Amino acid sequence: MKKTILIFVAMCLSLASFGESVDRQVLWERGNHLYSAGDWNGAVATYDSIVNEGWESADLYYNLAGANFKAGKKGKAILNYYRAQRLAPGDDDIAYNLAYAQSFVKDKIEAVPEFALSRWMGSVARVMSSDKWGVSALICLGVTLVAAGFYLLSARRKVRKTGFVVALVMLVATILSISFGADSRRVLTSQDEAVVLSTAAVVKASPEKSGKDLFILHEGTKVEVLDAFGEWSEIRIADGNEGWIRTSAIEVI
Repeated sequence: MKKTILIFVAMCLSLASFGESVDRQVLWERGNHLYSAGDWNGAVATYDSIVNEGWESADLYYNLAGANFKAGKKGKAILNYYRAQRLAPGDDDIAYNLAYAQSFVKDKIEAVPEFALSRWMGSVARVMSSDKWGVSALICLGVTLVAAGFYLLSARRKVRKTGFVVALVMLVATILSISFGADSRRVLTSQDEAVVLSTAAVVKASPEKSGKDLFILHEGTKVEVLDAFGEWSEIRIADGNEGWIRTSAIEVI
């Protein structure tokens, strides 16, 4: 009896999941149709309804960003291009359209120079998603073990030498893949980056309306979120300047 009930519950859950999948597909196709028809606001509303259901993908955020851009919402477009890039870090189309959308941002902030090694590590980590780096690490580890086997078990000196070199190289590749994957995962799950959505937002020296005005940020500018206090968020911009901005003026990537 219990087994029958469990099977029935499992079937109900499967049917519910299938129904949700069909609904999302219908919304996706409707959004694409509205986009193709030039109804940018309708497409945005439809894509947003999918996101609000908790479903996400690089394609969804990419199309949502494009519809926002066409609708004149540059900040929202940049925000969603960043979200798409997190899920598909090596996609050239996303990178190109993000850069194009950013060219319309009023704030031209010169970033603080990074160490060459840190910049290189970050750029390599963003070539692939964390899942792909994980697969790369497993493959490299497998080759490492096979090569180590040749080194330990072979009676031929040349084979042992080759096995040792290959095992050493692939072990380094395994460690690097794990490191890049961890960095890619950190970027994917981090909540410390946001985009300004207000047309213009004043950054203050303290988290209060009467605080001293430091500078103004405009729609589409990316910021790093350092802290929060009430309705204020402490942020840092690319050139290292910090201050407090109303939380309602930004949205976390």
